[in-house]
Amino acid sequence: MKRPVTTRMAERGNPPARRLADPPMSSKSLQKALRILVHLGENGPEMRVTEIASAMSLNKTTVYRLLNAMAKFGFVEQNSETERYRLGLKLHELGLKALESRTLQREAHRFLLEMSRRSRETVSLAVHSPGAIICLDRIKSPRTLISMGTEIGGRFPAHCTAIGKAVLAYLPADEVEVILRNNAMPRLTPSTLTRTAELKSDLRRIRQRGYALDNQELERGLNGVAAPVRTADDRVIAAVGIAGPTLRFRGRELSEKIALVRETAEKLSASLGRTGAGSKS
Repeated sequence: MKRPVTTRMAERGNPPARRLADPPMSSKSLQKALRILVHLGENGPEMRVTEIASAMSLNKTTVYRLLNAMAKFGFVEQNSETERYRLGLKLHELGLKALESRTLQREAHRFLLEMSRRSRETVSLAVHSPGAIICLDRIKSPRTLISMGTEIGGRFPAHCTAIGKAVLAYLPADEVEVILRNNAMPRLTPSTLTRTAELKSDLRRIRQRGYALDNQELERGLNGVAAPVRTADDRVIAAVGIAGPTLRFRGRELSEKIALVRETAEKLSASLGRTGAGSKS
């Protein structure tokens, strides 16, 4: 008489044939969705469902279903006037995050080291994060006794630091409003800009000359200078800055620091793929 196969024996053998036969439907759908994203990015900026389905030899209903699913996560969006689909801003946000975490910090550190060596001041790298300006990297000066409290991962006061304003100056107006609303504009010294109109006027000057300054706006006796960092498509994604005692940010020393921070920003921009980095600021 044959002994029945026990459950433990079955587990030691091959998995049930039913599991092997299950088609990987979720994987196939994901692959189709990713293909649609790539196709839309390469052939957009906007396309109709029928155009995508025809070009990719996919069922129109399938394309519509996958587009709606991706739209819920912000990966695509539909133009209400044309009913065509385009890439969503969520992809832009994720792309910036990937660049910041994998490329920007690694690329920037060697430039910060050089800028720190030449200036002998505290140097920093700042990036835009939703609702804030974040310190992505920092090298402190051994000869500065003034406390500069923003550590790596912390928020820069956007309205009263050169590096914060250097990023803020190139953001869309609605994002500037969000940052100012989230962080307010407290008066930290007599020189702090606390009115939105004053700050926006300063941001216009920053865009015109290509660099930002702060003159004891964050802390008495502390000054700073910063310049924007651009990507290959000329988007400003960060800023590099120098900060130190006011006495070392005057006259010839200030001019040298401005030149150094702009040079560093241009070199970092070039390392990120931007060509002709010196042609614009």
